[in-house]
Amino acid sequence: MHILRFLFFLVFITSMHVDAQHIDAQHVDAQQVDTGKKGDIEALKASIRTERELGDIEKAELLTQDLQRIVDHSQTPELQADLATIVAENEISRTRYSHAIELLKSAELTYSRLSNDLALAHVYTMLGYAYYSISEYPLSLDYYHRGERIYKALDDKKSLSIVGSYMGLALGAIGDYEGAILAYQTALDHAVEQGSDAEKSQVLYSLGGLNAKMGDHRSALAYFYSSLEIDTKRGMIQNIAFNNALIAESLLALSDFEAAESHASEAIRLFNEVKSTEYADMYKLTLAKIYIARGGYDKANEVIQNVLRTASGRFPALTLNALVVAAQHAFLTSKYEISIDYANQGIEKAKQAERLPIEVQFHEAKVNSLEAMGRYDAAFLALKALMRVKEQLNDENKVEAIAKVQAQTESVRKELELDLKVKEQALEQAALNEKLLLKNVFIGLIVILFSLLFVLYRRYTLRKANERLEWKVRIQTRELSEKNEQLIQSLKLIESESITDTLTGLKNRRYLQKFIKTDIALCNREFSDWQQGKSRKPIGSDLLVFILDIDDFKQVNDRFGHQIGDEVLIEFSKRLEHVFRQSDYIVRWGGEEFVAVARFVDRKSAMVLAQRLVKAINDKKFEMHDNTALPITCSVGYVCYPLITTKVVSCHLEKLIEMSDACLYLAKASGKNTWVGLESVNDEEAFVGDFNKTWLETLIQQKRVTIRRELGK
Repeated sequence: MHILRFLFFLVFITSMHVDAQHIDAQHVDAQQVDTGKKGDIEALKASIRTERELGDIEKAELLTQDLQRIVDHSQTPELQADLATIVAENEISRTRYSHAIELLKSAELTYSRLSNDLALAHVYTMLGYAYYSISEYPLSLDYYHRGERIYKALDDKKSLSIVGSYMGLALGAIGDYEGAILAYQTALDHAVEQGSDAEKSQVLYSLGGLNAKMGDHRSALAYFYSSLEIDTKRGMIQNIAFNNALIAESLLALSDFEAAESHASEAIRLFNEVKSTEYADMYKLTLAKIYIARGGYDKANEVIQNVLRTASGRFPALTLNALVVAAQHAFLTSKYEISIDYANQGIEKAKQAERLPIEVQFHEAKVNSLEAMGRYDAAFLALKALMRVKEQLNDENKVEAIAKVQAQTESVRKELELDLKVKEQALEQAALNEKLLLKNVFIGLIVILFSLLFVLYRRYTLRKANERLEWKVRIQTRELSEKNEQLIQSLKLIESESITDTLTGLKNRRYLQKFIKTDIALCNREFSDWQQGKSRKPIGSDLLVFILDIDDFKQVNDRFGHQIGDEVLIEFSKRLEHVFRQSDYIVRWGGEEFVAVARFVDRKSAMVLAQRLVKAINDKKFEMHDNTALPITCSVGYVCYPLITTKVVSCHLEKLIEMSDACLYLAKASGKNTWVGLESVNDEEAFVGDFNKTWLETLIQQKRVTIRRELGK
């Protein structure tokens, strides 16, 4: 629920950086845009983001249409990517995440080709947010880490603060509170270092959320009210709504129902005002919980059922929260069977979304209902399931980390509040001095002189106070970093292990299966637009799928042992990384087989890449730890996609692997240490059924495919 607030702050910060890179990113394209229009374009983009930040999504979309007309006229790739990113941000504000992901993927490819690192980091962060919103938390964290790496390389502390806050939310959503706390603390360090009101508000808001998660709602309210005061002065409607929403949650926890209802109603009104339907419904559930606490069960049930109907199939996170409240409501009204049914639905959905904290709530509701019905055997089994989930969620290290950071964050909050009070006192004194100046000119001149001296002195004392504050924060940051560096590294290892091969460090087939679908869809769309006359013929838009197999690898294991075999696999993967780009996919498919995908290149380069692969492996012997030097070779098969460039025939990854594998067998049959590639297919009937070496040989004889081989093979 925190993250949309971060979205508006992020696009505001990133727009200042990204806009500064546009002129240099591609010199040729820049020359195509009239100099007089550049300023207008940048001003228009800034206006779009400002309106969105202020919560006026409809006005932002109208301004985006103006930008669309300019981009249609200029046809420069970078402006098209800028437009795609802005439209995606609008779609995210409307909770249309699937379309936003498609647009951001398109922008990612353009920025990658143009080497616009800062814009690319922003796109990665937005992709992380979109995947978070549809409960794809591992993918979300993967994209956040991509953006974080670029921001670190650029030493962009403002953006690091924002992406750190995002990561904290994603980690908290999967129950990793220790990792979430570490991410929040790092974001806090960067934010305090910057020192602007916007960033201080964000820090106070984040600390409020952190204390609320830990159950300290009185401290949470202090943070939320401080953040609300700053945002109210700045007129940030979206932020004001989020502050009111979380204030209502903490007041409900403290049983102040009347104040909680007032703040919840205000949050719902503001979210509806800015067309944020999902968040308006989220805090209707808060109202329902307030009605339940007051005994208004019928009124609460009406709200819950309306939210369930709205959320079904559209908003996974909202559906989970609605099911929790529905199960609790059914239990309190003695409808135990209904409560169990809601709990079972919620457990299944929470498992799919990997939401451990909310899964605990569903298990608890199920245990309570079974006990109330006297079904003690079933209640005991449900209790065991609950304990298993809690064991995953809580351990002593996480509790200790929470306690330590709570103490540190409380200290920072007090220092921030002191800083705000000092500034307010300075403003009040300045206002008093201004009134005294009006009494008469002569006295006024004297007051001006003394006021000037006073202001200089106050600036001096404030600067010293800020220096002391910064010194304390640096000391705390250094101590925390020293204590938690190992924990952070362990966390990152745990996050990546599900999609990483532990031996070679490459990604595994699960990673490729997740990401290649989007690339295939984008490739299909570019060629389809060209065939329908909507765009020029695509250049550098092919996908090249390579499968590589180490020749006679079994003999290496049998003769030298598995340790040497493992060393060969590790060295083999390193040599592959020298051949392909960072944006390409390289995965260990299994055993001694590897798959690589060269993304969005010209198929004419496939033969060059294949030859480079073979040469990279056989050109130099593999040096082992015992000084053994092994001559290693490999065979390569590849296929170019799309298979038919004149007609879009979609093909999934498994079929492309089958075709590449058939080419690999031809290479093996040709004596190994060589390559064979399938460049194109003449008709779609050629790859309808199973595709293997025998069928490929038949197609070659019938001249229904175009095959490339290494010269002399």
